[in-house]
Amino acid sequence: MKVNVLKTANNKLWPADEEAEEKIGKIKNGEVYKANITINQNYRLHKKMFAFFKYCAQFYYGDQEVDNNQVDYTRRQLLIASGYTNTMVDPRSGFIEITAASLKYEKMPPEERSDCYKKLVNSALKNVFHSADDEVYNQLMNFF
Repeated sequence: MKVNVLKTANNKLWPADEEAEEKIGKIKNGEVYKANITINQNYRLHKKMFAFFKYCAQFYYGDQEVDNNQVDYTRRQLLIASGYTNTMVDPRSGFIEITAASLKYEKMPPEERSDCYKKLVNSALKNVFHSADDEVYNQLMNFF
């Protein structure tokens, strides 16, 4: 189980968001657990980016309610359109498969991540919001 926690001044760990609070609530009291603590680089920006992907999916799919699969599909398509891809070639058939690269912090240095986020926003403007009105553009500008 991965949980985002925040360390307070009195050396206590607290859930960083509602999702973490829900997961921690499922842990039994009195049990000993082993944890691996890693630092999330710019956690708030990362959360904003995933909220941005959800906003993109909601605009793209229109009035219908979007689910996690649609948001994930939108994220992957924007990554591919932005040029952040992995390419696999089947040696037997020569078939080339292009998949979206990972946004994991361990796999992307800060400079590349910054460039990736800029390209994602530009790609969304070009591929998702090309027919948007001024109100939608203002909402986009308020994301960041």
